[in-house]
Amino acid sequence: MTEEKIVRINRWKIATLVLIIILAIVIFIGLQFGFGIESSVTSQEAANRAMAFINKNLVSPNTTASFVSVNEVSKLYNVTISYLNNTVAVYVTKDGSYIFLSQPLDIKEILPPPVTPEETIGNFLVDKSSEICQENGKLIVYFFGSNNCPHCKWEHPIFVNVTNEFKDEISYHENIDTETDVDVLSRYSPNGYIPTIVIGCKYFRVGSGENLGEAQETKVLTALICKLTGNKPLSVCYAVEDLINQIP
Repeated sequence: MTEEKIVRINRWKIATLVLIIILAIVIFIGLQFGFGIESSVTSQEAANRAMAFINKNLVSPNTTASFVSVNEVSKLYNVTISYLNNTVAVYVTKDGSYIFLSQPLDIKEILPPPVTPEETIGNFLVDKSSEICQENGKLIVYFFGSNNCPHCKWEHPIFVNVTNEFKDEISYHENIDTETDVDVLSRYSPNGYIPTIVIGCKYFRVGSGENLGEAQETKVLTALICKLTGNKPLSVCYAVEDLINQIP
């Protein structure tokens, strides 16, 4: 056997030995710490761990995230939290070891192109890439929320009162704890945060208007709808003309 063949054989033996050692270490760690072994914690325990981690490591100083709800989604726990007037969903592995700060995506799904908005009144954003959406000749407005979401509960009655003023001009899509219009929600709130409001596929906001107060939020919503209905009905839109003129 030549010296070259001996060197090759020795290198192969060394590489094989290294792989065996690595495999033995992985197996040992798995047996010691339970990696790869089904070991679930309760949904509430997973939520408690997530809240502790978020409030210790992720929130801004002098602010706190609060627990809203938890439910099981496939092989994860979906923990809903409330933070700065937004309801946010995070995901925790069933063993309570790992947290994901965005919704898991289906790699087979073709995602819509990203929205590149500018800001307008009431912290709403403008989607310049979309045409105004209509249904039977009427402007479509969307509300996405949940009965478990405190910010949704604040926003929803205001939104309903405003949209009731436009019954002949709009088509109202109310989505509370449903998966209806999920394609619209995923476009304007990719992480599924609620409440989310979409007005005519041109103006949208993720989060409530609690920082504005009920009176100003009513005016903002009214003005945005009026902008897209051509100031109809005039009896409603005349009162917010100053705000309408500020909207691109």
